[in-house]
Amino acid sequence: MIRLPATIILVAVMLLGLVTGGTAHAVRTSHAIPPDEAENEDTGLHLLREAAVAGRARGYSGTQYVTVWGASGSTSAVLEVDNVPGKGMTVRTEPSGSVQSADPGTLAGGMSSPSETMLEVLARNYRVVAAGEGHACGRPARLVNVLRGDGTVAARYWIDKAAGPVLRRELMDARGRVVNVGAFVDLALDPVTKGAVPTAPPLAAGGLDLVEMPRLLAAGWRIPRALPGRLELFAARSAPAGYLYLGYSDGLSVVSVFVQPGVLDEDHLQGWHAERRSGHTIWIRGPVGQEMIWASGGHVYTVFADAPADTVDTAVAALPHEHVPDLWTRLGRGASRLLSWVNPFG
Repeated sequence: MIRLPATIILVAVMLLGLVTGGTAHAVRTSHAIPPDEAENEDTGLHLLREAAVAGRARGYSGTQYVTVWGASGSTSAVLEVDNVPGKGMTVRTEPSGSVQSADPGTLAGGMSSPSETMLEVLARNYRVVAAGEGHACGRPARLVNVLRGDGTVAARYWIDKAAGPVLRRELMDARGRVVNVGAFVDLALDPVTKGAVPTAPPLAAGGLDLVEMPRLLAAGWRIPRALPGRLELFAARSAPAGYLYLGYSDGLSVVSVFVQPGVLDEDHLQGWHAERRSGHTIWIRGPVGQEMIWASGGHVYTVFADAPADTVDTAVAALPHEHVPDLWTRLGRGASRLLSWVNPFG
């Protein structure tokens, strides 16, 4: 996990317009129009869909800051992104310099271009409303609010008005605190050919991926179709390395679950700390509580999440847990290797 120097983190937080414990925003808004609370239609869903298409199909490059807050602190990353139509997105994480190809609808890609599947889940779980206009990254933007059933704001989006991608995305927890921010601080868009309408690939990465479900169920895997917090199963597949991957989303957040046969090796969990929860031991890495690992019933469960802490906690509590002390033996299962390809912070 990248440990950014304090000066870089401070600059990132200032540019994001946030301070720990607060919800102040440096992003300037103008002519903001509050959403019509009496309106039942998702007036902002088409704006998100257009931005998601642009974020995959239009060429652009820029710098993103991603900051996640948790009970014990925060974690930040600097992403240098380059999206080339027909080739996909390349992400360079600073200051490590690691470079990887990433789906722009995943955490590693900044979550700026949700797949059509995630948008469908979002529409089922929330109301998505247009909320006026403003500015982000020095560019004119359309504002979209994502509302819970009680009318509270679960997320905010700033969408580039020039047929560009999402400029800024914020997630709020149930108490209204900003817990996750991804924002461009500079962005260069390729020109759009006159009359051309960008289109996304027919099946964008991160879409519904459940074709293996019948085989997995026949093999004896018990796979819950949903987890608490409105998290719906959108991906289930096995890997040659011998683990099962399950992806859950409410349309805003993603909880990834990796399941491997075997037991856990405590000695190889440097950087993790153990917590007791409801009589069970769970190992957690990082100050924001988005990475967890534990053993249960002859399997090792590894969770990587991009979600508010309350969502993560309820989802983890719903997964299998058994208090079997003799399982904590010395047989490593490569948890860090599993997480490395989905974590933009390291």
